[in-house]
Amino acid sequence: MKNGAQMLRKQLIWGVLIVCAGVFFLLNREDLLDMAQLWRYWPFIVIAFGINNLIPPTTGKQVMDGAWQILFALWFLASFENWWGLTFRNSWPILIIVAGAGMVLQPVVIKYVDSNKEKAE
Repeated sequence: MKNGAQMLRKQLIWGVLIVCAGVFFLLNREDLLDMAQLWRYWPFIVIAFGINNLIPPTTGKQVMDGAWQILFALWFLASFENWWGLTFRNSWPILIIVAGAGMVLQPVVIKYVDSNKEKAE
């Protein structure tokens, strides 16, 4: 599973991202799209990679890596877009809390995912 399916998923994600980048650059060149505005949404690329790690998880570490990627990207997007009044200056303690929670949850998630994987095999 890890070698075949995971490699195909990563190739699919990279392929889609490259096609999207090409389309965006083409639209920008034709003055149909303002590329500078799109750079604000780069955290969605990180979210795509996080989701790629979560579906289907092969190891507990992969689950935690995917969750961390998604949470970091959401924090960055919320701070960048000023959602709920969050800015980089006032929301950095959230990253510390998430990092600590991740350290606490990682052994539990790894044990749970890995034990379920062994049962399935």
